[in-house]
Amino acid sequence: MNFGVIGYGYWGPNVVRNLVSLEGSKVLAIADVSQTARARAQKAYPGIKVISDASEVISSVDIDAIAIVSPVWTHYKLTKAALENGKHVFVEKPFTSNTEQGEELINLAQQKNLRIMVDHTVLLRFDPR
Repeated sequence: MNFGVIGYGYWGPNVVRNLVSLEGSKVLAIADVSQTARARAQKAYPGIKVISDASEVISSVDIDAIAIVSPVWTHYKLTKAALENGKHVFVEKPFTSNTEQGEELINLAQQKNLRIMVDHTVLLRFDPR
């Protein structure tokens, strides 16, 4: 399974490290708006494409699933766009800013037959299979 990661701030490096270590998975791209975060990601993972625009990850036909590890105020918009583009989604907690947004995303995932997962501190590894 090919992954894209959006967000390489505080928790992003942990998510990328765990995804890279999963047998059968590959991280194809990391997106972050911060130039400093992108430089850290590129240094740690020189073989992974590192970009500033999350929409490139979301629209990539080569990516099957997206890990969203960005600030909570971005979760709804990014998750919705990922689902609308046919991607399975792992999103860092909190899931959304309010219940209505969360319910909408859950319904959208069900309609599109996609998996959506919210991180929890005991879930240190993610494997959508």
